[in-house]
Amino acid sequence: MRMVKIGFFEWQSRCQSEHGCLHYLQKLKWPKGFICPQCGHAQAYFIQTQDLYQCTFCQHRTSVKAGTLFHRSHLSLQKWFWAIYFIGSGKGGISAMRLSQLIEVNWRTA
Repeated sequence: MRMVKIGFFEWQSRCQSEHGCLHYLQKLKWPKGFICPQCGHAQAYFIQTQDLYQCTFCQHRTSVKAGTLFHRSHLSLQKWFWAIYFIGSGKGGISAMRLSQLIEVNWRTA
């Protein structure tokens, strides 16, 4: 999965909500639509209560976050995306303390 360089205002509009971040990640992960990681089939049902996709062929369940650094994280995608933006946009990086203040998490999480 390759991140595409975008400007601040486009980044901000995509990261306004958790849904927006999830949709953006979905487009990055499956640019041509869902592909089952188990069998390669291209159709799935979305199980909204669990935020999972279930392959219509092999019944394998997967999420947009599976196989990414966001998998099993309790931090919202919105905070993850903003952290990535702040880390990547600075010339000399960013301290964990400053990042924790910007995305409103504790220092250890940052």
